[in-house]
Amino acid sequence: MEDVLGYMKKVKLFDGFSQTELEILASTFKVRRVDPGTVLCREGDAAPSFYIVVTGIISVFKEISDTVRQRLATIGRNCMLGQVALIDRGKRSATLEAGSPAILLECSREDFERLFHSNNPFAYKVLDFVATDLSKRLRQANRKLEDLLVNPGQTISMIYDAFVEVGKAVHETGEYKTPFMR
Repeated sequence: MEDVLGYMKKVKLFDGFSQTELEILASTFKVRRVDPGTVLCREGDAAPSFYIVVTGIISVFKEISDTVRQRLATIGRNCMLGQVALIDRGKRSATLEAGSPAILLECSREDFERLFHSNNPFAYKVLDFVATDLSKRLRQANRKLEDLLVNPGQTISMIYDAFVEVGKAVHETGEYKTPFMR
């Protein structure tokens, strides 16, 4: 628990909590150390936990096909990953892979729900963080959509490049799978 508590003190999300509150929260997290290339979860997997990045870089990928993947983001310190599953209880929407040695704090859904049902302030702070983060992501997605609509020539070029990648994958494997065919 001391190890978890030490890492929690390095994460901004835990700022403002008393030592007693941090000690209670420390019992719900475990430290996860990962090497570069370690896959934390795969798109489509069940989502039994979420992560907070203490150190390191985590890459977020969308699996386009069995051989093609698109990097969506690179996430670093003080960021939360896998939090959408806390809200919708759905499957993982992306693959998470360590891009460098990383230290994460992991909390299971059951432990989070226990905190939430006991009216622990951390649960509400996490939900506030999730809502803010999702709003920011929605704004980014809206900007990307606007860019696609404002620059149709560039959009067509990107679509063409994507078709070329799919064509290469079909040629190499002899089969075609869309991201929705698993």
